[in-house]
Formats: sequence, C-alpha cells, structure tokens
Amino acid sequence: MVASLSPISTPVSREQQAYERIKEAILTFRLKPGQSLVENELAGQLGISKTPVRDALLRLEREGLVNRALYKGASVAELNQRKMEEIFEIRAALEGLAVYLATPLITAEETKEAQKLIDAQAAALAAGDVREASRVNRLFHELVICKTPNQWLKDILANLEDHLRRYRMISSFQGDRMDKSIKEHQLVLDAIRRGDAEGAEKAMREHLMSVLNDLVQLHDFDEIIKRIAEEG
Repeated sequence: MVASLSPISTPVSREQQAYERIKEAILTFRLKPGQSLVENELAGQLGISKTPVRDALLRLEREGLVNRALYKGASVAELNQRKMEEIFEIRAALEGLAVYLATPLITAEETKEAQKLIDAQAAALAAGDVREASRVNRLFHELVICKTPNQWLKDILANLEDHLRRYRMISSFQGDRMDKSIKEHQLVLDAIRRGDAEGAEKAMREHLMSVLNDLVQLHDFDEIIKRIAEEG
C-alpha cells in the first residue's frame, strides 16, 4: 500500500486522531474506493499501535465509510449510483428545508459574507484551483445550514455531509459543473436577500438535484478519482 497517512506525533487520543486521519484520506481519495485497509500498514504509516487503528476502522464502518467482508477484512466503501441518488435526494429535501427556515434569520451582514464566498468560489475556479473552489462551495452551504433554528436538522445534515463530500469532490472536477454551482448559489442567495423563503428552498433543491443529474451522466468516476488523488 502506498503511504497515504502522516505519522501521529502526540499520544493524546490516538484513536480519535487515527479516525480523523483515515477519514480525511477516504474523503479526499488518498485512500480510494474499494482499497484494502490493512491495520498493520495503517498503524505503521501513523506511527502507532494497531489497537487505535482497529477502533478507528470500526467507527468508520459504523458511519458507512468502511466496509468489512468475511476473509477479506476492511476496505474503503465503494461509490455507487443508487447510494449517490439516495444521498442527494435526502440532502436536497433537508437542505431545502434548512434554507427555508434560515431565510428569515439571515442578516444583511451574513448575506454579504455569502456573496464573498460565491465571489471567492468564482475566483478560485478562474485560477484553476478546483480544490479551493470546492472548499468554498462547502462553506456557502455551511453558512446557510448553521442559521437554521432546527438542531435536529443540523445534526442530520452534518451526518450526511461526510457521504456527500466524496461525490461533491468528484462533481467539482467535472467539466463546467462548478460554474453551474456558482450560478445556482447566486439564485439561492438572491432569494434569501428578497426574504423569499419558498424561493430559496426551491433554488436550493434545484441546485442539489442539478448536481445529481450531472453526476448520474458521468461514466468516468475512476479517472476523476485518479486525478483528484494525483493533485493531492
């Protein structure tokens, strides 16, 4: 296995650190879908014993990011179209509700911050920095979600985020998808500025379903994943 993880230097909460390092490697495709996760090798890369690695993998298995098969051991959860469709359908419905509830609570200052994020996303894309554009894209969604007064809704969306993140990363590297997302974010923000909660909800749902529709038509997941991993 090619080294994908940096060593852990502090003895504090080794299981938590192992969990965070392995999870981040999965979400950024340094550990690819279907790749075997050998405890000895991961422990060696992290510079720790097998026990915290084993605990971290069990935690990631419970979260659906790691699979375990009899006689084969653990591996990174594969991406598949049905799972992708289910995640986006749920996310579109729930994030639409989140922006509906958040719209009356978002201040003028926060709309200015949201506009800065949209502009920063466009600037990063123009500079060819897709990873930065993707990062700012996520910040725009987080800004809206954090304003919803429904804590249950926030918690559910946070749980979905890790699964959505891998698909979002693929989407970011897909042709003109990021440019579309910038325009769709602007429609969401314009509705928020007008105080149009229903319009903001509709725009957010249409945005996320647009991302899904483009992903469904994509047939070169492996090539894009390879590119993402190579660009680090």
